[in-house]
Amino acid sequence: MNLIRIGRLGRPHALAGGLKFRSEAPEALLDQPRVYLQGLGWRAVARVEALGEDLVVYFSGVESREAAEELAGLDVLLEPERLPEPEGGWYYFQLVGLPVFLGEEEPLGEVVDVMDTGAQDVLVVRRGARRLLVPLQAPYVEVAEGAVRLVEPPEGLLE
Repeated sequence: MNLIRIGRLGRPHALAGGLKFRSEAPEALLDQPRVYLQGLGWRAVARVEALGEDLVVYFSGVESREAAEELAGLDVLLEPERLPEPEGGWYYFQLVGLPVFLGEEEPLGEVVDVMDTGAQDVLVVRRGARRLLVPLQAPYVEVAEGAVRLVEPPEGLLE
């Protein structure tokens, strides 16, 4: 079964079994009849509600805050083919495995992970035995044509 992580369940919301949904692409949860919860298997989605900029998800059979607390912190997974087209061009899992170039042509390494640090997203780039942490933002990187280009390396990155 080929599943990818689309987010994580946060703290319970209110008393009726809702959980906040944390994700780089919250739209991936919308209109999904079911999702896979880490370690628990498939769960039917009863409804999803907007709460400011957050989403709150309700699962069938989870009707109390206490029941929701048991799910807090679990990863939410989905088949890649069920994802909507991403706003902004790509999902994190699509970056893993891409070659990384310094400028237009100098090979630098390969993306092996993407970390959500809270403050900003970071590419983990394998360069031989080293791991480089590259901010996933302009002006440092550009993602296009099946590759990541390090346009303006942060000071000290390549030392």
